[in-house]
Amino acid sequence: MSAQITQTAAEHATTNDDLHFGWFIPTMGDTSAFGDPSARIEPSMDMFVRIAQAAERAGMEYALVPVMTECYEAWITCAMIAARTQSLTLLVAARPGLIAPTVTAKMINTFDQLSGGRIAINLIAGGSPAEAAADGVFHEHDERYEIIDETVSLMKRVWTEDEPVDHKGKFFTVEGAVVKPKPYQKPFPQFFLGGLSDSAMDVCAKHADVYLFWGDTPENVAANIVKAKERAAHYGREEQLGFGMRLQTIVRDTEDEAWAAAEALIAGSVEGQKWTVAGAVDSRAQERMLELVQAENYRIAPHLWSGISSVRPGAGVAVVGNPEQVADTLLEFVEAGCTHFCLSGYPHDDAAERFGRDVMPIIRRKRAALEES
Repeated sequence: MSAQITQTAAEHATTNDDLHFGWFIPTMGDTSAFGDPSARIEPSMDMFVRIAQAAERAGMEYALVPVMTECYEAWITCAMIAARTQSLTLLVAARPGLIAPTVTAKMINTFDQLSGGRIAINLIAGGSPAEAAADGVFHEHDERYEIIDETVSLMKRVWTEDEPVDHKGKFFTVEGAVVKPKPYQKPFPQFFLGGLSDSAMDVCAKHADVYLFWGDTPENVAANIVKAKERAAHYGREEQLGFGMRLQTIVRDTEDEAWAAAEALIAGSVEGQKWTVAGAVDSRAQERMLELVQAENYRIAPHLWSGISSVRPGAGVAVVGNPEQVADTLLEFVEAGCTHFCLSGYPHDDAAERFGRDVMPIIRRKRAALEES
């Protein structure tokens, strides 16, 4: 681990809290090779459940379900997966502004009660102006984060206040709002948020339980954690704000096998690169993924690889190596201050089982040894 992280973020590094692992349900479809159409696995209920149950067996606490044009609708998908799993919390990606805040609050409460507390919310501002326009949303980037702020603030009020709520804000007005049932989780489910822009960091500082970063070097993540904690201190939430990483994983028995698998995953893929066209994104996090793609051979660190970002949008940095190397790399992010890891790999059911079997025991063992030393 570099001296830079030790010096700038040592006071922010977590050493005693439990680590939390989650997985990803690719409701847009899965694959074992982006450049091979025959390797594509079409989205289906069977596929979603197979991946969710694999994640559950692997010891994952939660599963992120995304929202994009290509994806199945997240709320309905999460509800159906919850009915077919035992303990997995569904981290549903939600885009404030499409559904009224009080209705969103009731949807969350209902899910929370009927599942016995198995829901968390990943708030999304959206990364593509064209995608937002297709849903009738024409707000500028910073306004979308203002909508998140107002939505969450209003939801928290209707969840925690005993009297009917009146609210007149920039985007929403309600009179006498009462939302029942109340949440199963007290005072309400966890919020995951992300983003690198100033407006994103401000909303994360005010509302996030977990500030979820997309992949980057541990040094850059440590620096962003310092900034986020300073911002959270303005709202009296420095101790309430946790941090996590959204990363891909490519784990094999040997390092050479892992790098060969990484290269095979994107070999021959051209169509996916269309998303990199200038103007296609309106997200600092997406812009950062495009910056990381410029690294030689996509290698941004000894075991961090940005190749997936060359063929698809979203969180495209992968941890690549044998089980020990992957575990050690993730522990660098723990040293930087992260306690949550929302992971994925291709194909997602196989990758979940491999991670749970080969990597998680190493992380737990090394983590326990550090805490005892």
